[in-house]
Amino acid sequence: MNDIMLFGAGHHGKKKQVAPGVEKVTFSSSIELHESRTRLSCSSYSATFIVKTVYQERGGYLIGVCGDDPSDEDIVKAIFKYNPKPIG
Repeated sequence: MNDIMLFGAGHHGKKKQVAPGVEKVTFSSSIELHESRTRLSCSSYSATFIVKTVYQERGGYLIGVCGDDPSDEDIVKAIFKYNPKPIG
């Protein structure tokens, strides 16, 4: 299994595990809180992430992207925060 950092669907680099060679993965979105006058509820949904490899010169890291690509700064912050293992 390989480490992957998820970006999009409420995730900001959260580390998960994926099988080698996958091109798309599905995970739950992060939990969203909803508040009304009478109650507090939460929800999540299944989100599909496109698997990409970044920073191959550093051994390569897998990221899963749902929506817009993360900035280099966001990726580097996630590497330091979640400490994923490079794929190389």
